[in-house]
Amino acid sequence: MLTRPSRGRGALLAAGLISLTACVGCGSLHARTTLGPPRKVVISLDGEPSALYAPLYEAQANGDFARGALDVTIDPLAQGKNPLELLTTSQASIAVVSEPALLAARAAGAQVVAIGALVPGSLESLISLGTHPIATPSELAGQTVATAGTSLAAAELTTLLSDADIAPSRVRTIVVAGELNKALQKHKATATLGGFWNYDAVALTVAHQNPSVIQVDQAGVPSFSELVIAVRLEQAHHDGSLLRAFLQSLTRAEAATLADPQAVANLLARINPQLSASFELAVLRATATIKQPSGANSPFGFQNPLTWQSFGNWMYAHGLIKQANQGGLAITDEFLPGQGE
Repeated sequence: MLTRPSRGRGALLAAGLISLTACVGCGSLHARTTLGPPRKVVISLDGEPSALYAPLYEAQANGDFARGALDVTIDPLAQGKNPLELLTTSQASIAVVSEPALLAARAAGAQVVAIGALVPGSLESLISLGTHPIATPSELAGQTVATAGTSLAAAELTTLLSDADIAPSRVRTIVVAGELNKALQKHKATATLGGFWNYDAVALTVAHQNPSVIQVDQAGVPSFSELVIAVRLEQAHHDGSLLRAFLQSLTRAEAATLADPQAVANLLARINPQLSASFELAVLRATATIKQPSGANSPFGFQNPLTWQSFGNWMYAHGLIKQANQGGLAITDEFLPGQGE
């Protein structure tokens, strides 16, 4: 069955101005590390085990974390709390959150920084059914669009309509609690905004409903990372060895996931019996299109500060954050294999 990740979108939380910048150096995946007793790492997620978080569970199951002298606990759904709240209060070592959530948190004062991208591209999309496909945003005039009702979704819709030169008054919106796909299947809306092209659209494809998909970053919204790996600024300053070991372990697990997605889909189904291994495999194969390494200078987890700056500026322009210049300063790549020391 489909168990769609329920990670928060654009959550506001204490967060702050951080001036870490990307650092390129001479490290490598095989850098020598002095291993001692296993170091405890608690990872806070806002979703159940699924293909979205596949490398984390693969690294834990196949021993990659253990080989890096890391004793990792993965805490799904963040004990009912925002992962960034657990991170900033030192109840978690790492939080996996969206780029919009991290930027909103930083703008509100939290001393957090993204050290890598788990899902490096945007997943959110405008999705419609094959029986009434929306091929371009210009076709939304006179139609009903279902969203989750978040400020991020509202800003995305405003951008799509502006780019298509459509007055917002010509589009009706409804707020949907739960699965956005149900609004389409029950004919409550012509399209949904905010569903993931690698989950919601795949589920509709599996159900033979021939979805039409427009990714938001192809319709005027700057691209952003759907999931990033966040730590406290103090950790970035003082725990470099641990963070490098974590990202090296995760890089090996990501390579294993891309090489054998069937094995990882089976693993996820064992961890979370509510999942369908065949569906998770379809999701992993779809997601692989944005996760293949693009070169030595862009390893797994790489983040482009210019892309972050562009999205941060967009958030500021739409009132999602109250401080400009939050994008490019919110990341560091110095702990990635091949980067930093």
